[in-house]
Amino acid sequence: MTRDQEHGYKRLNESVLHPGDIVLATATAVTSKTIRVATGSDVSHAMLYAEDHSVIDATNEGVHSRNTQRLHFDNDCSVYVLRLRAGITRQQLDGVLTFARSHIGTQYSVREAIQTVVGRRDKWSTKQFCSRLVAQAFSSAGIELVDNANFCSPADLQRSKLLEEIPNATVPVGEGEAESWSTRADIPQLMRDATNALLDGARKSDPSIQSLNDLDLYLAWHPEKDAEFSGLLSSSGYLTLWQIEKEKNPWQYDLKVMRQEPTDGLESYCRSLLQGEAVAPNRYVVNRGGYRRLVADYGLTYYKLMLELYERLAFLHHQRVDVATEWLQAQGHLEVQADVHLIPHSAEWFDALEVWDPIQAAMTRAAIETFESADICSVCGDEPAQDYYLPKPFRPGGGVDSLRLCEDCLGIRRASGEPFVSLA
Repeated sequence: MTRDQEHGYKRLNESVLHPGDIVLATATAVTSKTIRVATGSDVSHAMLYAEDHSVIDATNEGVHSRNTQRLHFDNDCSVYVLRLRAGITRQQLDGVLTFARSHIGTQYSVREAIQTVVGRRDKWSTKQFCSRLVAQAFSSAGIELVDNANFCSPADLQRSKLLEEIPNATVPVGEGEAESWSTRADIPQLMRDATNALLDGARKSDPSIQSLNDLDLYLAWHPEKDAEFSGLLSSSGYLTLWQIEKEKNPWQYDLKVMRQEPTDGLESYCRSLLQGEAVAPNRYVVNRGGYRRLVADYGLTYYKLMLELYERLAFLHHQRVDVATEWLQAQGHLEVQADVHLIPHSAEWFDALEVWDPIQAAMTRAAIETFESADICSVCGDEPAQDYYLPKPFRPGGGVDSLRLCEDCLGIRRASGEPFVSLA
C-alpha cells in the first residue's frame, strides 16, 4: 500500500471546475480549527479558481497562484466548490480575474484576518487575506457576495445566497501521485519566491508597495530608482522562469514531441487550454500591452525588460495553443477551420489591437479622425491602402496579424522581415 492510499488524500476535480469558481477548504492545523470554531463553519480558507490547474489565494506567503495538482487535502478535511447561481458574464469574469491577478505579491494581513474572525472590523489596509481577496475580486466586478467585502470570513462566503455548491468537487489522489509531484520542479513556488524577492527589495524604498502594479506606479514617479529596480528584477530570477517551464514541458511546444507522449489526459489538457482562450483576453497579451504603453511614456529599462518578458510569454502561450489545436485536429477531436484574419480598422480589429499595442491603436484612430477616412494606411495615414496579413510563421504571438498598408509602408515592412500577404 502506498503512502497516498494509507493516508488518504483527495484533490480538486478539474473536470467540473470553471474559472471564477470559489474553493473553500479546511486543514488539520490548529489555526484552521480556531477559525472554524470562531466562525461556526467547517472551512477556514478560500481560493479563486483562475484557469486550468491554477488557483489564486492569499496565505502567509502573500497573494499568489498555485498548481491545483499539488493541492492534496486529507480525506477528513472539508472541501467545497461554489459558483454563482445566476452565472457570470465574460466581462464580469474578466474583472474578477484581473483584480486577483493585479494583487499578486500583495502581503498577507494576519491582524486583519484575526479581526475578521473575532468580529472587530476597523479601518482596512491594502494588504490581503484569503476571503477578503475573493470577496473584493467579485465586488470589483459589481458582484457583492457578502455584506462587507473588506472584512469577511470563508464562512461568510459559504453562506452567501448568491453562491451554490458544485457536486463532485474532489477526486481521490491516485496511487503514488503525491510522491510523483514531490519530485517535479514546482514552477508556481519558484514564481512566488521570485515575485516576493522582487517586491521585498522594492519595499525597502517604500513599504507601501504591495503588488507589481504598485511597483510600476512607484517607478513612474521615481525614475531615479530605474537601475535599482531593474537589478532587482534580474537578480530575482523573475525574467528567466519561462525557460524552466519550457524545459520541463517540451511536449507543449512541439507537435512531434506531443505525439510521443502518453495520450492519457492530453485531450483534456488541449481542450482546457482552448477553452481558456474563449474566456478572457490572455493575461500575457494584456500585460504586454500595458508595458508597451509604459515604455512609450517613460522609456525606463525596467519597463523595457518587462515588455520583452511578456512578448516572450505571449509568444510561448500562442505556441502552446497552436500545438494543442493541431493535436486535437490530428486526433479527429476538432474540425480543421479556415484561417481567419481580422479586417483592419474594424471594431474587432481595434479591440484586439488596443490590448496588444495601445499606442498603435491610438495612432491609427487619430489618423482616421484627422483624415476623416478609414481607408487610410494603419501606420502613416496615406492613401491608397490595402489590407494585408502576416503568414503564420511570422505572426506576433497573440498579437494582431493584419494591417491596412500603403505601398511605402508595405515595402518597409517586407524589407524588415515581415512578408505581408494581401487579404484580397
